[in-house]
Amino acid sequence: MAVHSHHHRGQSGTTYLSAAAARAEADKRDAATVQKIINEVLSSPSIQGENGATMTFAKETRDLLIECCVEFITMLSSEANEIAEKDAKKTIACEHITKALEELGFADYVPELVAVADQFKN
Repeated sequence: MAVHSHHHRGQSGTTYLSAAAARAEADKRDAATVQKIINEVLSSPSIQGENGATMTFAKETRDLLIECCVEFITMLSSEANEIAEKDAKKTIACEHITKALEELGFADYVPELVAVADQFKN
């Protein structure tokens, strides 16, 4: 399904995006961010083959991986946001992400997430 961008001009001359257009633009930004991360991960030494060759993906495979990552991030963010709202918080904290991972069935990721979060605290 194609999403078309619809811009609306308010009385003050400010341009507003329709909700669908704003979501489509956010999806493009998310996909670009995930694409950058994938490129960094694929070029890391831990992913390279025996001869130092970098692993590559077919375009369709890369696009599918990006879509899956964006969907996962969206789902996790939404769940964490609901948890934060239940806690009467306006900001999503690490504990909201870890609880969201657990509630979504990804509890195995929590120890690694906590370890990485601890690295950023120090």
